[in-house]
Amino acid sequence: MKATMTENKENPSSINNIPFEILYQIVSLIPLKEAARTIILSSSWKHLWTPVQVSLNIDFDQIKTQESGQQMNQIISSFLNTYETSYQILNLSFLTPKTVSKETLFFKAIKGVDKELHICFNGETPQVFGLTIELPLLENDHFCSLKTLHLRSITSLAGSFLPALFSGCRNLETLTLEKCCGMQDVDLKAHEFLQNFVVLDCENMTSVTISSASNLQSFCYRGCLVKIELKDVPKLCDVTLNIEGTTPLRNDDSEFNSEDLLPLLASLKDVEVLTLSGWLLQWFCTSGVIFDDFEFKFDKLKKLSWIDCCMNKQKRDSLAGFLSITPSLENLFIKFLIINLTESKLNFWLLKQIDEKWSTKPCPQFHQSWRQVWNNDAGAAARSNDWQLKHLKTVEFWGFKIEEEKRLLVSLMDDLLKKAIAIKKMSVTEPENKLSWCVAKVPRSHLKKMAKASTTTGHPSKSSLLLSSMDNDCCFRLTPIHENGKLSRFL
Repeated sequence: MKATMTENKENPSSINNIPFEILYQIVSLIPLKEAARTIILSSSWKHLWTPVQVSLNIDFDQIKTQESGQQMNQIISSFLNTYETSYQILNLSFLTPKTVSKETLFFKAIKGVDKELHICFNGETPQVFGLTIELPLLENDHFCSLKTLHLRSITSLAGSFLPALFSGCRNLETLTLEKCCGMQDVDLKAHEFLQNFVVLDCENMTSVTISSASNLQSFCYRGCLVKIELKDVPKLCDVTLNIEGTTPLRNDDSEFNSEDLLPLLASLKDVEVLTLSGWLLQWFCTSGVIFDDFEFKFDKLKKLSWIDCCMNKQKRDSLAGFLSITPSLENLFIKFLIINLTESKLNFWLLKQIDEKWSTKPCPQFHQSWRQVWNNDAGAAARSNDWQLKHLKTVEFWGFKIEEEKRLLVSLMDDLLKKAIAIKKMSVTEPENKLSWCVAKVPRSHLKKMAKASTTTGHPSKSSLLLSSMDNDCCFRLTPIHENGKLSRFL
């Protein structure tokens, strides 16, 4: 045994001895985010991510010229054609005549194996600029292999580089713009191959316009409240508007009002999948919008996701009002976003201040409350009694803390079931505690039969929970899913 151990120690068969060709093949089989983590495995894996260093000897004033843009695009084109089956990093820098000994990083690019390119621009606080994206069908072979393009932290210095880059992406399917702090407005004119457009966390953005994108199927926006125009998007079916609680000023220094965004809702009436922030729906209602007054409904909407960091009375009421114009809805997902505790405490404080601001603000124009929308009593608004969620089959509450938010959760379940006549599945998930329950509605007359099998005390992971409805005519039984793989039926 000792001889064997000594032999293995002298001739170890470790991960460090794997040939680079095999390492490249292994890394190429996993997605980019997971592949990047291999850098911590050993020095051999770290060498896989050694960047290719390229420097351009140009004057700073020439960076924006068309000639410089063409040079940079030729470099990117050559970079994309190397190591076609592996990830690779490129650092592009420039040397000015006055600082020949010092390089200034312009951008860092990562080429993925799934015909993807990620570019992160480098620079100080950028100047405010607008970006026009044109994706024409040109016979340009420079970037014809690209399917996914992700641009991060675009600066005004990229003005000559990006138009040539876009013009060569004739097969591009997904375009993402992220954390472009200097970008104030963006206008997209796309060819028939673009299917997905994403804009994330561009804090100075004031407007997003999609002038034409004949085959665009998915649009995602996350950030502050801006003017969004969707003009020629006939195949758009999946939209996410994760708008945070900040309201920037428009170009004319006036605040947004509901009339600025009502055309946006009208342009979304034919989508099948929609994700909305609770803040946005609340903002509409506090601005005097009554969804029942719309001349259209979301007749084709099948899946609705409501997302926010918390829920208050007005957010709940605004959700109820919006559901009244979704007659074909089949799946409802209500999600509380979990704030990462490792992030700055200031971010959490800001979110809390935003919610408190809207919770305490007088809202005389918030005409319909939750009870008015849902209640079928004679005193309720007659027009609110004519609709039902006839096709709603599944409801999922994600991120609720049952013990802390019991009353809110019960009111949501109780009132949803009064309108959803064909619901088959309702569940509650506490991701922080890794607990999930299926929900069943139980009449009071059945409680005695369940007395031995249910309890209202004890840890939720060990027993079912019974929650009384708001009018006490029934209870909701929450059964841990790990104890019962089959979801209970509503009685």
